[in-house]
Amino acid sequence: MLLIAVVDDDPKDAALLKGHVEEYCRKNDHAALVRVYSDGLDFIRAAETHDIVFLDIQMNKLDGLETARIMRKINHESVLIFVTNMAQFAIKGYEVDALDFIIKPASMASIVYVMDKAMKRIDGGARSMFSLKTQEGTISLSANDIAYVEVFDHNLVYHTTRGEYTVRGRLSDVSEKLDPERFVMCNRSFIVNLRHVSNVTAEYLLIGDTRISVSKSHRKELMKRFSSFLGDSL
Repeated sequence: MLLIAVVDDDPKDAALLKGHVEEYCRKNDHAALVRVYSDGLDFIRAAETHDIVFLDIQMNKLDGLETARIMRKINHESVLIFVTNMAQFAIKGYEVDALDFIIKPASMASIVYVMDKAMKRIDGGARSMFSLKTQEGTISLSANDIAYVEVFDHNLVYHTTRGEYTVRGRLSDVSEKLDPERFVMCNRSFIVNLRHVSNVTAEYLLIGDTRISVSKSHRKELMKRFSSFLGDSL
């Protein structure tokens, strides 16, 4: 069963969104429980791991971005969708790995669109688990958590939302295991997850505060793939 959260301090907006999500689940034969939280604090205190979270950006007690940051410290797997009156606020969604955003009041068409995307991510994420044998032990890691992988002194360094992990291996072997629709080489030493890339220029790309150089040989393909990815994500 899917566990879905609607976090919104406007009862009318929350009820509308909940109704649309429940209708989507009924029509697509998804068993689901939709829970409504009136503010970010109630949601965080519930300490539930939801499959999908619809989170209002502008709330009085604790705004959506701060709520999402707190959630991501303990929960990296929930699919996050922002709800907002003003689209410009949603641009910071990449900081907390948001899948997408919808504009209030929620329409059935927008719910169908984002729920279809959310289900694809949930289905894909369930099949994309890695086991890394590090010096500290074996780490089970979701591909969604990987921001980028680099070669350093004959080792592979996985930079993830959970920390950095160093293992022996070759970048070419990693490339074969990762989804080619989301992971791309930007130079011969780095593979990046497009979900974590906030900007791409002819010279470099940004993942959080980290700037990674883009080589001439990979520039055209990277720009093409990033533009295509953005088109799928909007």
